[in-house]
Amino acid sequence: MTLDVAAIAEELRRLAAETAAGEHDGWAALEAAVRDLDETDLQERLRTAKTSWLLARATHGYRAVKSCPARPERYCVVATDGSVLNPDRHSPVRYYVINLGSVVLSYGEAPRAHLESRARLYASEEDLYLSDLSRRVPISGTVLGFKRAVEELRHAAELARSIEPPVVVLQDGTLILWGLESQPEFVANWALGPFLETLAQLREARIPVAGFISYPGSSDVMNVLRVSVCDYPLRGMPVNCDHCRARILTEGHRPACDILPDVSDRVLFEQVLKLQPGARSPVYASASTILDRYPEADRIHFFYLHTGTEVARVEIPAWVTRDRVVLDLLQAVIVDQCSRARGYPLALQEAHELAVIRAEERREVEILVDRLLAEHGVVLRRSAKDRSKRGRYV
Repeated sequence: MTLDVAAIAEELRRLAAETAAGEHDGWAALEAAVRDLDETDLQERLRTAKTSWLLARATHGYRAVKSCPARPERYCVVATDGSVLNPDRHSPVRYYVINLGSVVLSYGEAPRAHLESRARLYASEEDLYLSDLSRRVPISGTVLGFKRAVEELRHAAELARSIEPPVVVLQDGTLILWGLESQPEFVANWALGPFLETLAQLREARIPVAGFISYPGSSDVMNVLRVSVCDYPLRGMPVNCDHCRARILTEGHRPACDILPDVSDRVLFEQVLKLQPGARSPVYASASTILDRYPEADRIHFFYLHTGTEVARVEIPAWVTRDRVVLDLLQAVIVDQCSRARGYPLALQEAHELAVIRAEERREVEILVDRLLAEHGVVLRRSAKDRSKRGRYV
């Protein structure tokens, strides 16, 4: 045994005691911040606040909680999910594959289910690269993820628009194309164009779409609580997080918000606000800058929903938040779907199973490509590193 645990045991004991005390104070402060929240004062603080944090802007107040509406007697849910087979840089054959899983579940007097998996291979020049004449960007990695998201939404919209309402579209994950903020303009336009066009088609058909995020790690609402406890306004100054943080080094200043525990919104709604099964939080507008490029009616909002087993984040276009009938339908359908599949929407679960490309399937495609190349006299030589991953020697 090389680690002398006894040498650090006393320090660990002290650290554990300090951590426990800090945790107790932090949770007490968080409960007080929720209890004492003054929405009028908060709105003024948010109006003038300067912070790099994302702040959740409540559309109808920060305290409104909506219990689960009654499940409709008849409804249809459409869900799609996708998986990709990335380009193989070791192979002279340039291609990628997007495998889409789609599920249509109808409930009511004539229940039915339609499940389908559809694979498509992309290999043309325009499929493999994006160009603005001066630059050439390969469609792989993050950029390929944008294409997959577009294809998932497109296919879901095609299915939903052919179905008699009420129908709901579910997507796994976010409806905010976060990664576009770091991409060149022509890449952002390439991805956003068809994505926003599809959102508009769903809006015109009055078909609600929701992005379902299980076990979310975002903290937009917690950030609002940090603004609410800031002591700057008490001294006649607006909230200014950058200036406040700079004072830590120069003056040893401790920001007032630092006493709040570093937890996600999910923990806030589970353990402090104690959202009940089936209930949802208020609806909030996301402050992501990429949404400046979305049409106003399709800017993404979100709420937190207790599925029965966890608190999930549900993202929706702005128009859904203004249509109370559609919003209630969406909430009821998601809760019902989660009750059928251990807290995660059944339709999304099935779509994922249809979409996923398993390791043996990826290997099968590689072997097929190698064999087809060999038939034409091309023997593929792989790197030593790649060969080492395909077989163990110890």
